Amino acid sequence: MRFERIFDDLEGQFAHQQQEEMRAVSEELTRAERAQLTLADRLRGAGDDPLTLHLGPSLRATGRVEEVGVAWVSLRERRGGGRSVIPLAAVALVEGLPGRARPAEESPISSRSLGSVLREIARDRSVVRLETTAGSVVGRLAAVGADAMDVRSLPTGEQTAVPGTARITVAMTALLAVLPR
Repeated sequence: MRFERIFDDLEGQFAHQQQEEMRAVSEELTRAERAQLTLADRLRGAGDDPLTLHLGPSLRATGRVEEVGVAWVSLRERRGGGRSVIPLAAVALVEGLPGRARPAEESPISSRSLGSVLREIARDRSVVRLETTAGSVVGRLAAVGADAMDVRSLPTGEQTAVPGTARITVAMTALLAVLPR
């Protein structure tokens, strides 16, 4: 009888050790999967949750994720329905981002580049506010190239060109956000 209890105890210890080993391996696999997620994957997983993207000390864009590209995200504002386009490289902090994610292979990722999204805005002739590392510019996108865009500034916010309207070239690397006016 005594040997039976010893064997039962050893079997219990062995089963417990196996469970602990499986838990450790599972936790390590979870950490390895999480390490491969990008900000774009997390943004795709946000669903209808409202987010606030912090792009600088006093610059924020708020809305629900509308579309996510490889290097950009589009948010739709709740109130006015305006669309913001933000390069992912400009995002410093994100408020409201849930823990879930949708990797690119599990969800449709926009094949459009940031340039193609900006060309769409230029075609619409929408008045936008460009936030750049050098400051803000209000106007219409006149032309979008591979690494820069031209903006017809509207310094006083009118819908049409007025005295003082200038053509300004903005480098894509300086772009923080394209916000609705």
